[in-house]
Amino acid sequence: MRVGFRLRLALFFVATLVTVQLLTAVLVYGVTRRAMVSEGERRLAFNAQAFVAQMDDLSARVAGNVEVLSLDYALRSAIAERDHGTVFSVLRNHGRRVGASRMQLVGLDGLVEVDTADTHTSEQRFAFPDLAEHAFDRRTAAVVTLQAKAYWVVVVPIYAPQPVALVVVYVPLDDALLDHLRKLSALPGDIELAVRPAGAPWRTVARSLTHAGLVASLGGQDLPARPSVRLVSGHEYLVLAQPLSQPHSVAPVVAVLGYSLEDALRPFRSVAIAWALLLALGLVLGLIGAWLTARSVSRPVESLADAARRIEAGDYHTPPSLDRRDELGQLAAAFGTMAEAVRQREERIREQALHDHVTGLPNRVAIETTIDRAREAGSGRGALLMVGLTRVPDIIKTMGHGLYDRLMREVSGRLGRVAARACLARATDTQFVAWLPNADRNEAMASALRILDALGAPYVEADVSIDTLPAIGIAMYPDDGLQTSVLLRHAEVAQFAASGASRPLAFYEAATDPHRAERLSLMGELREALDHGQLVLHYQPKLELATRRIDGVEALVRWYHPRRGAVPPQDFIGMAEDTGNIQRLTRWALAAGIAQGSRWHACGLALKVAINLSARDLAEVELPLRIGRLLSIHGLPPGLLTVEITERAVIGEPEKAMRVLRGLADMGVGIAVDDFGVGQSAFAYLRHLPVSELKIDQTFIRHLARDAGDQTIVRSIVELGHRLGYQVTAEGVEDARALEQLAAIGCDHAQGYFIARPLPAAELAGFARAGVA
Repeated sequence: MRVGFRLRLALFFVATLVTVQLLTAVLVYGVTRRAMVSEGERRLAFNAQAFVAQMDDLSARVAGNVEVLSLDYALRSAIAERDHGTVFSVLRNHGRRVGASRMQLVGLDGLVEVDTADTHTSEQRFAFPDLAEHAFDRRTAAVVTLQAKAYWVVVVPIYAPQPVALVVVYVPLDDALLDHLRKLSALPGDIELAVRPAGAPWRTVARSLTHAGLVASLGGQDLPARPSVRLVSGHEYLVLAQPLSQPHSVAPVVAVLGYSLEDALRPFRSVAIAWALLLALGLVLGLIGAWLTARSVSRPVESLADAARRIEAGDYHTPPSLDRRDELGQLAAAFGTMAEAVRQREERIREQALHDHVTGLPNRVAIETTIDRAREAGSGRGALLMVGLTRVPDIIKTMGHGLYDRLMREVSGRLGRVAARACLARATDTQFVAWLPNADRNEAMASALRILDALGAPYVEADVSIDTLPAIGIAMYPDDGLQTSVLLRHAEVAQFAASGASRPLAFYEAATDPHRAERLSLMGELREALDHGQLVLHYQPKLELATRRIDGVEALVRWYHPRRGAVPPQDFIGMAEDTGNIQRLTRWALAAGIAQGSRWHACGLALKVAINLSARDLAEVELPLRIGRLLSIHGLPPGLLTVEITERAVIGEPEKAMRVLRGLADMGVGIAVDDFGVGQSAFAYLRHLPVSELKIDQTFIRHLARDAGDQTIVRSIVELGHRLGYQVTAEGVEDARALEQLAAIGCDHAQGYFIARPLPAAELAGFARAGVA
């Protein structure tokens, strides 16, 4: 969902207001909470001291009552006479009056003589001897736990007039007593008594009736000796564990006091509600104010945004001015000035983008648009002329760009005079385009001839005469293409063809187009052929003239396409070299040829296998290592392998090529120079190459029997090769007279259709064993 500027601005104001108020609320709450926690800690510590004081008061009251009991003459007499029945009755009655659940009479020897909770007590020792030990010095009292219950134990001595016994009072500290103590002293919060037996966590033995469950909620954690905030049943409490007086021989007992922070903060709830109401009111007022402010700011901005969208769409009318003197009014005025400047600048850019700045003619983009419009308007036919000036690079290098620009203006003027009805354009630095709507081949030819005549006259400036050597390529619509881009490309192909011809004029011919799409697709299919076994090697025999036997073969690639059938080598070898696929092809041919040579060798047929290498192959420094590995894998002696190269392959990168060839020669692989005699640099590199064989090009062999000149050339090449220590092979032998002439000259080997066409490997073996008469 798209959020407008006005809403975003209003939301920003509201968010700012809300953020400030929320931060204030959080700050106030935090300060209040810290103050309440501090006050709660102080009150909790005070309450703990008050609880201990209440326990002391309880002890004093119980002890006072027992001291009154100790003055009873009947009790002292019964003790002296060891009348346990009377003592039991007196202690039980008195215990009921003071709220004790158990009374004991303990002798000076520490043995329990009377126990109101156990009538069968006999000679049992008092459970808390440390209380009895100090009872004669002062009144002692402590909290103890018996059978999972807590008791306040008060020990009072009996004198008659000397100490004769101790009376022990057990006041139960149960839930009712704790709640009664809490109410009497107005203690806030909760009180629990907790005991921790040896090796066990704290557990509650008594609690006030509020049932907060302080100890259980803490999960056995250490009880805090100082007031601290703990989570109890999902609520925050201030908790303090107050140790109670107790004997050393029993498990520790503490009074756990809890103070709910929620209860402490409850008086401030009304303040929080009032704060929330103020916040809501502030938000409403802030929203109204923010919306009004945003509206006053956003209206001019939205108007300028609409103007920007119109400019984006190409409407450069001046946007409406704002009757304001602030920054937005200044922005609107600057926006109008900018729109006018953009309009003028775009017109200049459009003019430059569609026209050549030197000649003023439309450029390639503009002429494509013109031709497209003409075709859409229903132009049934048309001719596209690509006029190329072949000497432009030399003119620039010799005379400079200034004269070159003046020459281009002169050329455009001549074209305009002789092709008035044509749409003219400058396609590239060296090419002009003329589009003739509704023209046939005859009209296109006539226009092209007039252009050649007009441009054939030299351009003269300051005693300098310049010939441009024009060449024209013609593509017809719709015969040579339905799309303008296709017509331009085909016209350019025809113009390139005309540049090298005796007559600088040519129509596009699809059959001779080296750049047609099917040839490009052929390279992709060649890769598939390598992967799927569509290629095979055929082997053309080489005849040793001295013995008239077959001692070698040349491996030639044949491609049997599943749809196209047999693809001629000239259709894919050259393009494979141009695209780099020749290296994959060579690797396959090496592997297949060496493997076949190895099979012949294993059958006792020692044939030298010759495989062609390209210039790209000679640039691969690891080629000797790869060939050596193949020879080793297949077990073929290196002497039975020959690689054929052309002088052109060596000239490209001579140092790298020579290094590769020396590596092969050092392995024992033969090196043959193919098509020898037709290049210009063979002799320059021949003396540096580790060559073992020269192959005379077939152009000197085809007419050898009847051309004395060819006989002289072939004889010279054979003599030169023998003097350099090379074997010499003649290619293209097609008749018996040429074969006899080669034998007479002293040539070593012959190869050609007269001897045999390239044969499959199976047929070649039988042919080689049969020999040639």
